[in-house]
Formats: sequence, structure tokens, C-alpha cells
Amino acid sequence: MVVPYIFSNRQGVSSQATRNAMAQHSRLHAATLFLAFQTLLQIVPVAQAVEVSRAGNGVEIRHGLEYHLGHSAVHTTALTHRLRPGATSAVEKRHGADKDSGKVAVEVDHRGQGSSAKKKSGSKGFQLTTPLEDMSSEYTGVIGVGTAQDGGPQFEARVVFDTGSTNLWVASVLCKAPPCDREGSDKFYDPEKSSTQEAFLENGMESDSDIDIIFGTGELKGPLHVDTYRVGPMAVEKQPFAMIREMQGDVFASFPFEGILGLAFPSLSFGGIEPFFERAIKTKLLKSNEFAFFLNTDSKQPSALLWGGVDKDLFEGPIVMFPVVKPHYWSLELVDFLIGGKSVKDKVPLDSKAKYVVVDSGTTYFTAPREMYNHITSKFPEAPCGDVDSYPPMQYVLRSAHNQTFTLEVSQETYMVMDEFDTCRPAFMPLDIKRKTYGPAMILGEVFMRHFFTVFARGDGALDQAKIGFARAKVGAQPKVEGQQKKDASYMQTLQVMRKQESQDKIVHPRRSL
Repeated sequence: MVVPYIFSNRQGVSSQATRNAMAQHSRLHAATLFLAFQTLLQIVPVAQAVEVSRAGNGVEIRHGLEYHLGHSAVHTTALTHRLRPGATSAVEKRHGADKDSGKVAVEVDHRGQGSSAKKKSGSKGFQLTTPLEDMSSEYTGVIGVGTAQDGGPQFEARVVFDTGSTNLWVASVLCKAPPCDREGSDKFYDPEKSSTQEAFLENGMESDSDIDIIFGTGELKGPLHVDTYRVGPMAVEKQPFAMIREMQGDVFASFPFEGILGLAFPSLSFGGIEPFFERAIKTKLLKSNEFAFFLNTDSKQPSALLWGGVDKDLFEGPIVMFPVVKPHYWSLELVDFLIGGKSVKDKVPLDSKAKYVVVDSGTTYFTAPREMYNHITSKFPEAPCGDVDSYPPMQYVLRSAHNQTFTLEVSQETYMVMDEFDTCRPAFMPLDIKRKTYGPAMILGEVFMRHFFTVFARGDGALDQAKIGFARAKVGAQPKVEGQQKKDASYMQTLQVMRKQESQDKIVHPRRSL
């Protein structure tokens, strides 16, 4: 079995030697440091050679590398993994479209208004940030909106928790046409039944404008509204969000879509609206301003989104933290990208050399600019799964907050996916992020996050304190979910039907567990 990641010297610890060392020391996490200096080539016991200092904001520093302190989460949201019937290799492409797909790339200014914006005639509505394309799988969890007579949420929606966008969308009773007319739609958010609802004011006046999000295979439209927005024990009052009035496209007819909770940065928000997590930080709802994803490789087992900390039973080894360099997306500096130790960036034109790597829970696969994608996939041809064990690892060279370079290594166990015919192919899609400020960039999506426990931290809340942390996910681990919320019956009935059909549909799966 290939170890799915290592932190190693960029210029040359042999992968076999590293794996042997990691196996020998895997039980000594408290006393072992995985070093990645360009000049230090060995694993060093902490007690003998490592100077440790606390940097505040939940991290400590060892030889220029920041580690998460391991403080426990205060709440865990259960996530359900659903596979959409008929899905094959369709993948969500968020930030701009493949030029061959005929989709539109949206450029967004600092107020979230787009150069390719669709706007209701005569309205002053805001345009959402990025186009999406139909996807093959998602992890969704329950949130609450509004306040009912009993003091609980007026509507519990199963939403996508998306680190690649910042906006909030909630299914509402305003939506009457298909696919909103499914069973259970009468339970969608109804502002008239919420005691805490307010109109959204634009320039001091009640707004009648619709905002419009463009999907690759559909659109969402609806007006902004204000109400209490709840995630577990967290309740953000007077939170603006979009009530879905129209769903257009097959993507929404294929599963019971109820909303999106965007978890990216304020600059990505439409109309300059303060995002949910930004408000949670300002009102000090969490002792530690962070959240973390554990995406189970087995779709029949629970996954989890942890708030305010981590669960040490869900990952192996330390969580190593890296600074976000462009707090618009959750993006890290990509010093280099290698396959089998050889740079890919050296082989492509300048405008295709990825400078950043974005971690996006709303994207399914890995992505790369087209020229890099062509080179990557030429190294990993589709083949019977028994023939891909010799495929070399991919290596993302990242930079720490203290200017050291470290290698995040991803093996073929992670980047190759298997179909029902035991054929494996690379889990990659071409994607050119159009905005020069934030690209060119690669994306680490859901397939990556199934194998890596991933932390998104905001420190004291300042944008320059944002960090992303990685550790190897523990296969077979069971998240501890407190007080699972009641699920919408119609959603679960539909989900069960979808799962019964999985064996009959061509679904792309992770190749196998680590």
C-alpha cells in the first residue's frame, strides 16, 4: 500500500525510505516530527532536536512548520453522502468553464457583481460569484432557518457546505414550478411563519430584486431576505440569504436540493453581504474560529463537519497548517507541482503554470489548468485497476508561514478512481480559473478530501490569519455526532431510492480505501 501523503524534503528523501520511517514512527505522534526542510533530511524526535513554540490561534511551530494543537470540536454536523442516479463523470467546475463546454466564466468585482451577470430586467439585484456544473456526488447536512412558534427553526434544510463560495441559498415556498413541486416542498422556508424574519433593505428600502446564480446545467433565482440562520448550537441573527424562487435545469430535478451554505471569504460574497461564518466569528460563537471536514470513503458510513476544533479519532499523525495567500478562495501558494519528482510547471506555458492550489469542498475531482491537465493525464492513462499500482505519486510543494517548502504527496490510491468494470482513470478535470488575481490555480476537491482530514481555520478572524491544515484521514473511523437533527422525510425517501439504483447506474467511485 502506498502511503497517501508525506511531508518531505523537496530535493530528495526517497519515498520508500520515508514510508519505512513513517511506519516505524506512526505510533509516536507525540514525540515525532515530520520535517521538510531543504537541508534537513531525517525524522527527528521532538524531545531531542525540535524547538517548539506556541504561535497562538491554536497552532504551535516546530522548525518552521505550524501544527494544529488538536483542540476538540464543540459541535459536529452529520453529513450524508448521496450519489445521484445516472451520474458518470460529471464534475462541478466552479470558477470558470471549460472552453469546450459552452459555459460562461463569471468575473466578479469586490462587491460580488459579475461582468457576465444576468440581472432581472430593471432590477438592482446582485450577481452571484461563480458558475457551477452538474456533479456526481455531494455531502450534505442539516441547517435551520427562521424561528417557529416553539422556538426552533421554522425550516430545516439539507444543504451543501461549500468552501468554494460564500453565499447562502435556502429552498422557499416562493418556488412553485418543477422541481420545487415535489413531495415535502410545502415545508420549505416560509417567511410568514417565522417570528424573526425581516425584509432585506437595499439603500434603506425594501428590495424586490432577484439574484441569479448560473450553473453549468441550470440556474437558481430568488430574492434576498433576512432571518436567523442556525447550524447546530450556532445561531446567527439577522443573516441575509437568498430564498429560492426558481430552479432551472436537470441538476435540480435529479435530487432534492434544499440549499447552499458558502464558507469562503467575504470578497466572494454577492453585494458585499457579510457571510454566515464571518458573523459567527464576530459574535464569538466559537472559541476557535475553524471548521474541519471528515469525508468517509465509504458512502454508506457517516461523514462529518466539525466546528471549533477537531476529533483526534478521525485522522492519523499531526495536522500541518499552511497560510492562505489569497483570502478570496481557500487558496495556498503552490511552489511547484511534480509527478514522480519531476516538475510539471516546467513543461507548460507561463499562463498555465498554476501559482495557487484551492481547497474546495464543492468540487468533486482534482483540477488543473488545461495545459497542465493534458500533461498530468498523459502520465496516468486509463487502465485496468490492477495495472496502475506503479503510477508515480503527485507532489504539491507548498510554502509554510515561515518560508519553508514542504511536499504534500498524493498516491494513485487517491487520484485514480474506479468504475464498475474495474477500470481506473485519473480523477482530474481541466479548469482554467479566469481571474488573474486568483489564478492560474489547481483545485483539491472531494476526492482528495476523502483521504485527507482538512481543517479551515481563521485564527482571530483576521483574513491574514487564515490557514488550511491537512492530516491523513483515518479509514473506517466513525464521527461522533451529537443530537442528529430530524431529517426531512421526503429527502430521505428520495435518497433511499437513489441508493437502490446505484448498482444499476454507472457511478464513479474512489478506487479503494487506504
